[in-house]
Amino acid sequence: MTPKPTLTERRSPWVVFASAADPWLASDTATLVQRSGLVLRLDGRELQDAASLFRTFARELSFVGYFGHNWDALVDCLHDWHGPGHGNQDLAILIDHADDLRHADFLGLFVSVLAQAAWNSNLRLDGDGILDEWRQRFAQHFVFLLDHTAPAAFVEGAARGMDVAVALSDGRLLATLTDIDWPGGDPASAHWTTGPLSFADDEILSGRIIQGIQLFRSHLGCSIHDAIDVFQARYEYLRRECPAGFTISPAEYGEGFYS
Repeated sequence: MTPKPTLTERRSPWVVFASAADPWLASDTATLVQRSGLVLRLDGRELQDAASLFRTFARELSFVGYFGHNWDALVDCLHDWHGPGHGNQDLAILIDHADDLRHADFLGLFVSVLAQAAWNSNLRLDGDGILDEWRQRFAQHFVFLLDHTAPAAFVEGAARGMDVAVALSDGRLLATLTDIDWPGGDPASAHWTTGPLSFADDEILSGRIIQGIQLFRSHLGCSIHDAIDVFQARYEYLRRECPAGFTISPAEYGEGFYS
């Protein structure tokens, strides 16, 4: 059974994609604030390229002056954010208006970086899966809030992140880290899919729409509507990255199909 998202508990999933109107968010943010936690909001429209993303995080989270404006430095600053002067409070970072990030070529890397930072903050485990007693644990989670795009449409991009595992549940996309390389990151009882969604590529490239959707539904354990959104996202990615691989033209999918 896929775990429920949380902003208050020190557990996976670390990253969530959800509708901006999701009632879970209002409930959990209220609980977090009641427990003296922090809720910070970023504007996804300011994160359209890596340089802008680093500047926005540095500005909104008041990173130290020597922040290196690269992905490794972002991981370090996020999981060290509750250092001296920050109160060691639990933290939820919400990314509003995140729809356009679906097309960002760095989406998978971004999700992986956020998940790694949250893993370190929540669990404080070393490479052997042993608790680091010298560092304080605190809840840290990230939520991408979508105004008009289905969370399932982000599965394709998120699943390309290094060591990222994804799941669809209750209309939300959840992301964690594989348990092999990140102990405690991937609950053993959950239904997660790891790595690029290439298992349905033959069906997509040859125009076997129903079979492809069924594969996504089976592998992801999701609804038919979510499976269609995932199929569309993978279709668009393959059309962009390897257009010569299609054995049929887009028109043969049906008039206006995923154009």
